[in-house]
Amino acid sequence: MFKTIAVSGLALLALTACSKKDEGQSQGAGYGASTEAVADKGVQALSCGVPVTKDMTADMILKAFPGNAKKEAVPGPEGSTENAVVIYPDDPARKVIVTFWDAAQTKVADVSIGDEAVQWYGPGNIRVGSKLKDVETANGGPLTMYGFEWDYGGYASDFQGGKLNTLDGGCVLSLRFSPPKGHNEALTSDIVGDQQIPSTNANLQALQPVVSRLSVGWPSPEAATANPQ
Repeated sequence: MFKTIAVSGLALLALTACSKKDEGQSQGAGYGASTEAVADKGVQALSCGVPVTKDMTADMILKAFPGNAKKEAVPGPEGSTENAVVIYPDDPARKVIVTFWDAAQTKVADVSIGDEAVQWYGPGNIRVGSKLKDVETANGGPLTMYGFEWDYGGYASDFQGGKLNTLDGGCVLSLRFSPPKGHNEALTSDIVGDQQIPSTNANLQALQPVVSRLSVGWPSPEAATANPQ
């Protein structure tokens, strides 16, 4: 299973496992600040090497964050649960969930933050609460996403060869969008359900969904062997 939705560069390696629970629709505090301003507030960049690398085991992570990390069962794909290491479990603004490919927790699969983790930002200064138009700007062009209101609703499926398509360090970026906070109107049929929608869609542009989940991940060891970079 590839817990992060892989974009076109990895040919959507395993859509079957990317859906954890919908992480919410918060706008996110501090959205829109420059990278320098974010750094001044002690916010860190989520990347292929921060806060963990793909070679770290669960025990290594626990040692790296003494008193600030613990093993915990978290929601997994399609109603399941899976074992993870949660960093800063009692601080929603910094909370990070690390999942693994193997039961021994030695091969990192996915490093994710949710709707309250406002002290993290990703490539292009994207963070929780970033609007679709700002993600397009960071990408240097449009992207494709899945329709809302189903298990994989709102996930970016293809960055169309843009700047977010590949990241330094070999991991893959995954974004999930949700309608903006306070939006209570019914969504139009062209932006819901199991379909891929270009971000240029007029109703998506009018809605301006926001990032509600941000993660980086790696393909399974088997997939990485079958698809060497």
